[in-house]
Amino acid sequence: MHPTVFRWDSGWSWLGTIEISAYFVCVAAGMVVGTWLLWRWARRRNLDRDDILDLALWIAVAGVVGAKLMHVLVDGYLMEYVHICTDPSQVFWDSWRVGSGYCRELHGIPQYDELRRYVGCVPTERNCFAWINLFAGGYTYYGGLIGGGLAAFVLIRRRRLPLWPTVDTLSWIVVLGVAFGRLGCFLNGCCFGEVTDSCLGVTFPAGSPAWIEHGQQGLIGPGDRPLPVLPTQLFEAAACVAIAAFLALWVERRKRYEGETFVAGIALYAAARIGIEFFRADPRGGALGLSTSQIVGLVALAAMAVLHFRLSRRPASSPVAAPPPGGAPPPAGPPPGDVPPGDAAGASPGSSRPV
Repeated sequence: MHPTVFRWDSGWSWLGTIEISAYFVCVAAGMVVGTWLLWRWARRRNLDRDDILDLALWIAVAGVVGAKLMHVLVDGYLMEYVHICTDPSQVFWDSWRVGSGYCRELHGIPQYDELRRYVGCVPTERNCFAWINLFAGGYTYYGGLIGGGLAAFVLIRRRRLPLWPTVDTLSWIVVLGVAFGRLGCFLNGCCFGEVTDSCLGVTFPAGSPAWIEHGQQGLIGPGDRPLPVLPTQLFEAAACVAIAAFLALWVERRKRYEGETFVAGIALYAAARIGIEFFRADPRGGALGLSTSQIVGLVALAAMAVLHFRLSRRPASSPVAAPPPGGAPPPAGPPPGDVPPGDAAGASPGSSRPV
């Protein structure tokens, strides 16, 4: 666990301490790698690279905003953000970072003020902008998917890009980007799994989110180390790498209709996320015995099933049709080499009819 890459105490009360988290660095690295892959992959799909770079920028900005907003609204911390602005003494969020760093320095806590449960350390300064602190943690992937997806749809329509070829190109790269984010979660210590005595268990240090959660549950005392937990962050990162490889190396080369890579990517990630959520033990929002991500995942699976049914009934994107049974002659049309004006022989999938 190495939650902070850079920390600087500005000395100004209005600015406080500036920290750049490992999570933010990992997400930024994922965006850079994803943009590079998208730029390289665009050539194969005959997509304009300038449009693709603009698309990547829109998705990055809207994705970060959407992920942050969904975290604030549905992860169960909304009132904590309200209290830190109106009355910090009411804050009971044990992973709250004190902006001045006073509690951390006073009690020798390197990164968090989670010890306030035992030493009475609570935030003392108002901060009405904590909810939009992009350098700290507090992101929800599905919020990023919704925000980035809406931005992508708007730009695709404005630039008149082919919808499904563009979305297919984005799909596996976005899933790969999630793997970078989960590595950041592991370094930050959040999104941890259940207590385990198996060989898969990892132990986070004192002051970590797992340490606080175990202390609240009475599993350990103030001076104890947290119990070994399942590294669900790494489970999801591995799942995302596998899904991205499957989409890029198999589905993209054998898909039966434009949009299949997108449908398969969302469905596979939703299924993997639903399963992994059962092994997570960190506090997060939910309802009906399911976490927020599981509920969104079930909705996504249903939506992808409907979309698969509709798109699979469209004509195949391949310009070469299979011969009819029995060796019957192909339908009447211009002879080979006699291509009507406006049609390009061997047109790429990116030139299919816009949807």
